[in-house]
Amino acid sequence: MRSVLFAALLAAILLPGGPASAEEPAASGRAETLDGLVRIVGAQAGIVLYCRKLYTVDDAISDGLSRTARRALEAATGRHQAEAAIAIEGQRVAEEIATVGAERWCADQRDILNTDGVRVFLD
Repeated sequence: MRSVLFAALLAAILLPGGPASAEEPAASGRAETLDGLVRIVGAQAGIVLYCRKLYTVDDAISDGLSRTARRALEAATGRHQAEAAIAIEGQRVAEEIATVGAERWCADQRDILNTDGVRVFLD
């Protein structure tokens, strides 16, 4: 299961080649991919910090998703830019959790991941 999950994640994050000033659709797709990678890392951090109190979390899957997304992001943008983007996303996730509450946020994440077939939550 884990190898299928990683293969799907890697397939989803293949970045178009060439500079960012290339064709607009390629640049737009690249930006969306990078944003998605940042959101994966942020969501997994939120899940580990807040959702473990409410649900059983598969640490291997969660850690694997986060590591794979982080590596791809660092490869695409460089380590410092990736770390900066992840820090900003961490703040955004923390603010969102503070606003909606951990129970609702975690339930939403569980629903999203279950719909996508990703078994981060075991119950």
